[in-house]
Formats: sequence, C-alpha cells, structure tokens
Amino acid sequence: MKNQLKKVTDITINELLNKDVIMPSIYFEKFNKNARTVNINLHDTSFSNELNNMLIEDFNIIEKYMNEIEKNASLIKNTIKNTQTALLNKDIDTLTDIYSQMIKLEKEVEVLNHQLFIDDLTSSNNRKWIYNKFLDKKAKFKKSGICVLIDIVDFKYINIEYGTLLANNLIIFIYNFLQENLKDENINSKIARFFDSQFLIFIEDKKEKEVSDLIFNIKQLLANTTLKSKSGLILKADYKYSISKYKESEDSKEIFEQLFHLIK
Repeated sequence: MKNQLKKVTDITINELLNKDVIMPSIYFEKFNKNARTVNINLHDTSFSNELNNMLIEDFNIIEKYMNEIEKNASLIKNTIKNTQTALLNKDIDTLTDIYSQMIKLEKEVEVLNHQLFIDDLTSSNNRKWIYNKFLDKKAKFKKSGICVLIDIVDFKYINIEYGTLLANNLIIFIYNFLQENLKDENINSKIARFFDSQFLIFIEDKKEKEVSDLIFNIKQLLANTTLKSKSGLILKADYKYSISKYKESEDSKEIFEQLFHLIK
C-alpha cells in the first residue's frame, strides 16, 4: 500500500509541477483521480486502516530520528565536557576513549543522512537531497552547471503489464548503467531519482554540446539493451531525455519546468 500511495503522490506532483500555486482542492482532486488508476479505493475501510498504520509507521520513524538526534547532541555535550577535563589532567586513556566515541557518533550520523537523503530502491540521491543538500534554502542553484532529465517513457505500462518487481529492477539497472557510464567517461556528476521513472543528472564544468553527445550515446546504448528476467521474459524500454544549463543563484523551478516541458 505504501508503494502505491507513493506512486500516486509522485504522479500527482508531476502533473502539477508547472503550476505556480497548488491549492489543496486541486491537489486532492488530482490525487483521487490518479488513485483510481492504481486501484486504490479511498473510501474502503481497509484502505483507511492501512493508511493509519502507515502514518503511525512514518511517525515512529520521525520520532526515532528525533531521539537519535537528541541522544547524539547529549553525547557531544558530555564529550566536550569530558575532553576539557581530560586535557587539563593530561589523561591519555580518557582522550583515546573519547576519540572512539566520536568515531562511533560520526558513523551514526552518516547512517541517518543515508536514510534521509538516499532513495531506498536505487541508493541514488532522492528528492529530499536535491532540495536540502544540492540547492540552497531558496531552491536556487549553488553553482553553475548542466542538468539532464532521463525519463523511462513506458515505465507505467511495464509496471502494469509485468509487475512492480520487474519495473523496480529496471529502475535499479538504469541507475547503475548511468552511474557506470558517467564514471567511465570521467564525468563529475550527481544523480537523483526525482519521480518513479525519472532521474536528474547534475554535471559541472562541461560544455552543453559535450554533455548532449554523451547523453545521446547513453540513451542509444540503453535503447539497444535487452533485459531478461529470471523467468525468461525479454524487455526493451523506451527513453527520453532533455538538457538545460543552469547558473549559480538561478531558480531551480524554472529549470525543472523547462526540462519536463521538453520531454512532453
């Protein structure tokens, strides 16, 4: 159910992306319409129960994050106090122990960041990463570069016709394929999964023509790649892409709208 709701939410946001103002009534109208396409009955009692369970699950996850943050903040406070005392007393054993605690704390923070900003299916960056890490607080670009949107045109059909498992494996394959090819070409890039079937690639220090040629070649390789499932099912997907330059301090919304407009 959670995956279905996420799918409906992504489709709804995608449809409303070009609107400057999204009223709640418009959002829920679109959401209800899209829910019917994935066979979710919003008035079903079992749906309400599952939704409540999901909300409780998400709340528990958030509460877990907050507890971890509170615990880590307390540890840092105590560690600083202990470090000051150990330095005054030249207590090497205590300083060594404090260092071990800080290493452990650093690893815990890395795990939290991974959970928050990494797509759980592909391990690519997610939408939260774009808006919380890559862009500034006003959703503007921190640096200049080139953005590429890769879209799996027939993802929805594949998902309905062949099932979620195969569709998910396709998404994982494409992310790995993009990552490996960009690395082979020594392209310094960041990849983020924006919606179910779409990836954004952010590239710095390259000319648009050079990136365009590279992405065209990658698209051709993808289009000519045949995937085979364990059951023997052979699959070829169709892809679209669009490219746009962006400048430092430029509004990301305009660039993203332009990219989505170009692939329609």
